[in-house]
Amino acid sequence: MRALILKGPSMYGGTRLFCDNAAAALAQRGWQVALLDLENRDVAATILQVAATAGSFDLIFSINILGDFKDGLGRSLRDLFGGPHVVWFVDYVLSQGPRIRGTPASTAILVVDPTQLEAIRQVYGAGRFAYLGFLPHPAIGQAAADDASVAAFCERRPIEILWSGSYTPPDLPWDQLQEASRRILRDAVDEALSVEWAPPHEVLDRVLAARGLDLSSPTAAETREAARLVDSEVRKVRRMEFLVAVAKTGLPLRICGAWWENQLSRFSNAVYEGAVDMTRVAELMAQSRLVLNTNGNFGAGSHERPFSASLAGAATFSDVSRYYAQVFRPGENIELFQWKQLDAGMDALVSLAGDPERCFAYGRSAKALALQAHTWDTQIDAVLAAADAVR
Repeated sequence: MRALILKGPSMYGGTRLFCDNAAAALAQRGWQVALLDLENRDVAATILQVAATAGSFDLIFSINILGDFKDGLGRSLRDLFGGPHVVWFVDYVLSQGPRIRGTPASTAILVVDPTQLEAIRQVYGAGRFAYLGFLPHPAIGQAAADDASVAAFCERRPIEILWSGSYTPPDLPWDQLQEASRRILRDAVDEALSVEWAPPHEVLDRVLAARGLDLSSPTAAETREAARLVDSEVRKVRRMEFLVAVAKTGLPLRICGAWWENQLSRFSNAVYEGAVDMTRVAELMAQSRLVLNTNGNFGAGSHERPFSASLAGAATFSDVSRYYAQVFRPGENIELFQWKQLDAGMDALVSLAGDPERCFAYGRSAKALALQAHTWDTQIDAVLAAADAVR
């Protein structure tokens, strides 16, 4: 069996690392894997055309990109390479609207939050794609060796608390829109922030319907894609709300991510690692006792941080996700907080950070969980099932 995996550009190298891990998982199962590097967008089409002369493939896999690819003759990747194309969207799926609208119906689509499957069905039509599926983030990095004791755990992990993620400036992403559109988006954001969590497409649809938009009209799709703006604003507001609350605790924090240079004065005990790639983040997790996570608007799905932190043997502190509540055991191998009870969440964070024994126990239990079901070696089954469904 032959697989073609397409690597595009990535800010922190995350999707590129995911592609490498997917390739290794397939190779472990005896597949012949070709990794095609398309980081240089100017020559990507030419590289694909040349690669098409190397024969057909039984699977084409890409992350976010190239579902809508057409060559000069209008041929899709499936046309060029002969096999099913599986696209995994790791960003909010309606932010990829133009790509989705141009993607052939025979493409298999995977997302990281199952409510985004319903967003696709509702916005683009229930039968728009032959296959829709959920692929939660597999862990990246290496499994940490077990520490013999709490003392050994602390000695090997000098970073008490790790946060990784970019700083997003507070500018509204829709300042260029007309006032009527801004009012609709503000109302949707206010509604989304008034509850613990709701899928952005559902919130915006309610606001649009209240203003008389016929959601069943095919022409409404692009308007409904504006849920991406609700997603980005809610995610930005809540991430900053979380970090301001963490800063007030005075807990020691290692920060890695872009654009934090002018924000570090908020944190009395912060060490800034800078903008580092995801491989380095995984290394830092293996040196950390506790890793922070916010899922943003993936309230029913996943981010890679909790599973990567678990594989690294660290404890995780995260906002509630329906998926985490299902696969972890809150209070035993993960600590979850609620947005509408953030003060109580900070109390729980202070308590966990000050209890190395509990961090040690959480990390050991979570690592076993990650190894059992949340690595690329296990989760590649979802990619293969998607490909089989549209073969």
